[in-house]
Amino acid sequence: MKTKTDVLIIGGGIAGVSTLYHLTKLGWSDVMLTEKLELTSGSTWHAAGNLPHFSNSYNVMKLQQYSIALYARLQEETGQPVDHHMTGAVRLAHTQDRMDEFERVVAMSELAGLDLEMIDNDRLKELYPFLDTTGLLGGLWDPADGHIDPTSVTNAMAAGARAGGATIVRNNPVSAVEQTADGRWKVTTAKGVIDARIIVNAGGFRANEIAEMIGHRLPMNSMEHQFVVTDNIPALEERDTMVPMLRDPDVSYYLRQEGKGMILGPYEKGGIPWATDGVPKAFGQELLQPDLDRIEEIMCTAMEQVDILTQAGIKTVVNGPITYTPDGHPLIGPVHGYENYFVCTGFNFGIVQGGGAGHFMAQWIVNGHPELDLWELDPRRFGDYADNDFCVAKGTEVYANEYQLGFPHEYAMRPAVRGQKKAPVYERHAQKNAVFGAYFGWERPAWFAPEGMESKERHSFRRGNWFEPVAAECLNVQNNVGVLDLSPFTKFEVSGPGAHAYLESISPNRIPLEAGGVALAHPLTQDGGVAWEFSVTRLESGDYYLMAPAVAELMIEDWLTQRLPKDGSVTLTNTTQQWGTLVLAGPQARRVLSQLTDSDLSNDAFPWFTGQEITVAGIKLRALRMNFVGELGWELHHPIEHQLALYDALMEAGQAYNISDFGMRALDSMRLEKGYPMWGHDLTHEFTLLESNLGFFAKLDKGEFEGRDALKQQKQDGVKQKMVLLEVDSTDVDAIHMEPVYQGDKLVGQVASGGYGHRVQKSLALAYVDVDALDSATESELSVKVLGKTYPVKVAKGCVYDAKGERLKSNN
Repeated sequence: MKTKTDVLIIGGGIAGVSTLYHLTKLGWSDVMLTEKLELTSGSTWHAAGNLPHFSNSYNVMKLQQYSIALYARLQEETGQPVDHHMTGAVRLAHTQDRMDEFERVVAMSELAGLDLEMIDNDRLKELYPFLDTTGLLGGLWDPADGHIDPTSVTNAMAAGARAGGATIVRNNPVSAVEQTADGRWKVTTAKGVIDARIIVNAGGFRANEIAEMIGHRLPMNSMEHQFVVTDNIPALEERDTMVPMLRDPDVSYYLRQEGKGMILGPYEKGGIPWATDGVPKAFGQELLQPDLDRIEEIMCTAMEQVDILTQAGIKTVVNGPITYTPDGHPLIGPVHGYENYFVCTGFNFGIVQGGGAGHFMAQWIVNGHPELDLWELDPRRFGDYADNDFCVAKGTEVYANEYQLGFPHEYAMRPAVRGQKKAPVYERHAQKNAVFGAYFGWERPAWFAPEGMESKERHSFRRGNWFEPVAAECLNVQNNVGVLDLSPFTKFEVSGPGAHAYLESISPNRIPLEAGGVALAHPLTQDGGVAWEFSVTRLESGDYYLMAPAVAELMIEDWLTQRLPKDGSVTLTNTTQQWGTLVLAGPQARRVLSQLTDSDLSNDAFPWFTGQEITVAGIKLRALRMNFVGELGWELHHPIEHQLALYDALMEAGQAYNISDFGMRALDSMRLEKGYPMWGHDLTHEFTLLESNLGFFAKLDKGEFEGRDALKQQKQDGVKQKMVLLEVDSTDVDAIHMEPVYQGDKLVGQVASGGYGHRVQKSLALAYVDVDALDSATESELSVKVLGKTYPVKVAKGCVYDAKGERLKSNN
């Protein structure tokens, strides 16, 4: 057996084999895979093999699109049969919300170059003649959907990988994994020790066994999933072609032809977690005991809708374990706290995602990041709050909501396992009827329900029950003063004699040298894409205080740690839990704050975009004169143990000025009016700092920083697309994310984020649009498609609220 390799993949399911195959496609031949039993012995072999493009996530749609396109050409490339059937698929809609979801996904699919189509009941009946359309509003048609044999397609990729020089070792379980002092990995297997520079944990439902050998735990568990295979059905025996795949998300099942019979796969509410205390050592290529009682109700409904199901008996019941993460998306990417260690696991749709997952995983290993910004799949999107109990509860919840409508904020507001991380002010917010969402474990107020209104969001793709309360919050910030809790901010302190040079090396912007100086910085990838963003303040001590997106804490910690100087000249300290943040914003902010501090808050003494260490209500804190809402105000960063005292003091001092709380929905509305882009939505590594219209934060004449050469070259060549703020001529719906932008009939851009600006009373969207479309004389022909309708848009010149920044810099 080969004992030294550049990359070792642990696990021979479709994800591991796909990663191996794609590494060889990128020219890496010194790569190896070890499998405990035979290839596909885990969840892969018993998977149904369905191949949908459909997803509420554009990146997941692209992942699946890549897989399906790969499988379509794989047999010709490798000479191995894959048993790919492109039958097409219909999805059924019983409600208007479901039709709205389909319209969103169809529009998104246009950006991906797919041919998804909204259809009426007549077309449904034409495509699927055995369907009873009673009660349906319509549906969605994907002509390229279908299914494939999981074992065959995995073995075809294995053949392709071997042809590219890769090594595969079967029946070779791993018993120990250790990282040596030089950063390489020592992996002990049944057939010997393998020395690897990089390892990939693709262990499927055994991935946590590998993780435990290394010293951590992955946020995932396994669920039992049953599907029923019928005997032959006479009506299908009479056909020369297969019927399309059918999915009824409102009833929660899929139905597809298998031979001359059918496979019926329900996702029931009472899903059963499997092996929550660890996978049995002897468990291999086997199935679990069927339990048809759990899925009987869904099966009966399916028989009413497709009555040919009543013509056949049950031939087989397949009940096998499949992996689930707490949000239903796989884990693809680096593991927090380690170098040269990746995971590619946690798939509950492993067959349709496996090909794309291996493709992007290989890019991550070879290039440092994939071509798509896959933050939503990065394992570091979960923190240490995602323990085993959390994963089991959330996995069970996801399974029961497999076909849940993809409403904005819906997942964050699900009820299972809430309250892992709460700032002290949470209790005050709860008393004030806050509607909370959970983000990276933190409970954060999305909006506040007024007195007499239930503090519960009624989810919608349109303007829901939050619309008027959020409007009131925004207008109070505009006219009076509001308080927002941003304690979940990721926070670091950087100290030591090398601190300034270190920050300069990762920041395109200049790092302040004087105490109180504040800068906004956007670390870049080597090709100039925006990796993340942070604000940095020079403290009186000479140390630096960094603030960054809350959800990216672990990714940012890895980024910073991996770039620290080796000489010990810089100390990095994560202070996220130690400091709270309350934002005080609005034209009365100075008057409120002045009652609680002796510090001079005037423009001359405390200019905009500077910071000072002052005392407020007897509490020493860091006050930063900046905010994300575009009003006069301060961020008050305080020792977390003093948060309630500070909050109560602000509220008491602000009573005369109509002070009130506001939430994340109001923040989002107001930042759109200012044209402020948000990381993870508007700022991703798929677009450079110049394309993001933030070139003024890149000082190309300063010293070296990551991505500088790429930005210099792009500045010389010119950008082909850039971010703009659009005013959407709509009265009842708003763009949200990934809606297509057109010039006439030509696709020229995509919405990054959108919503309603309550202070300016306009529907707004930040979008990346081709420069040619913006420079042309036909800019007036621009439009955006939202929920199936096309709305004219106007490109804003700058921002649409307080364009000169007079309110931010007010001295009143």
